[in-house]
Amino acid sequence: MHDYPFTLRGDGPVLALFPGSRADEAVAARAADHAARTGHPVTAAAAVRSTGFSINALLHQARGRRIRAEADAILAAVLPVIARAGPVGAATLVVPARTNPCQALPADRVERLAGRTGANVALSPAPLTGYTSPSTLERNRITDPHSRSHTRAADP
Repeated sequence: MHDYPFTLRGDGPVLALFPGSRADEAVAARAADHAARTGHPVTAAAAVRSTGFSINALLHQARGRRIRAEADAILAAVLPVIARAGPVGAATLVVPARTNPCQALPADRVERLAGRTGANVALSPAPLTGYTSPSTLERNRITDPHSRSHTRAADP
């Protein structure tokens, strides 16, 4: 299981990601433990594959129903474990069709979902591809001479 902080503050609300794998129980137990220890809420997010874009309204509607049904099935197995520890939110993380959510999750989509839910930490059974820790981002911002945070005085 993997912990991914999204802020320099490592505590706070948690985003627990569930791709529908055997490791979901371990993530649920860890999220429940975090909620019980800190009192922060947990958002449980089911990672579901997209079928791609369609301009056909009926296919779009069927896609939405399929995504909701898959997310409900994934979350039904883990929500009772997390709900014992405190308040739980539910969300759906839709990943590209070519991505296997049990092997890796796209970090950009997880970061956007964490921002929308207010989570500071994500728990995932699969690694996030493209993830960069906040401390590395801060260090790069400070040491990069072309960073906008370093303004240079104009030479006379």
